[in-house]
Amino acid sequence: MEKPTIKFNRRKESGNIYYILASVREALMKQRRINDFNTLWAKVQGSKSYNEALEHISKVVDLVEEK
Repeated sequence: MEKPTIKFNRRKESGNIYYILASVREALMKQRRINDFNTLWAKVQGSKSYNEALEHISKVVDLVEEK
């Protein structure tokens, strides 16, 4: 299955990790991949930094940072 694309900007509201996760959740629900989201959520909660969380997220979706 194709990875959904999520766009975000670190300097705006869309850069908030919870905003990104909400977008990821919505995209994965459309693909009926809620178990993948639940696994991702656990990994993000265990992340020690914003960048580490983004690394986990980018394994499940294509993250595109807007400038």
